[in-house]
Amino acid sequence: MKKLTKTSLALLTVVVLLSALLMSAQAGPPTTAEGLWQYQPFIESARMAGCNTFLDTFENGMWTGTFVGTSTEDGKVVVHCSGFWSFNAIVTFSEVTVEGHSGTLVMSVEGSAPDAVSDWHGRWVILRGTDELATLRGQGTWWGPGAPDVGLWGDIYYGGNIHFEP
Repeated sequence: MKKLTKTSLALLTVVVLLSALLMSAQAGPPTTAEGLWQYQPFIESARMAGCNTFLDTFENGMWTGTFVGTSTEDGKVVVHCSGFWSFNAIVTFSEVTVEGHSGTLVMSVEGSAPDAVSDWHGRWVILRGTDELATLRGQGTWWGPGAPDVGLWGDIYYGGNIHFEP
């Protein structure tokens, strides 16, 4: 096999970079995502470690706005000794519509609240989708009062950016 000359190596590098730029350009600009996420939380189990409480949760969700559909969620809530609450979960849509495209979608969410009565704030990231949502990517934030108690519906608002990759 011949040695690559500096010129050949430089040309190969330019071709690879241009290919990457072309693929990025085909994705198009992101679209704003926004709407309402209503959820109903349930506690599956609770345990204590010192003065911290760890909750395994399950939630039903209804989404309107950019994401239209229902979801389920398996999550973890930690009530810290200081009164601070933290949360992370996987949200699964068995059927959802996004900008006229449908399929399934899996999203990661994480957030926190300074105490039991303050609003929640967090982030969401699309992990994967199927069917017409297989190339959907996106991320953003969410905020709101949440559910007033276990088994009751609460409101969370979401915003961010999405795009379909080529």
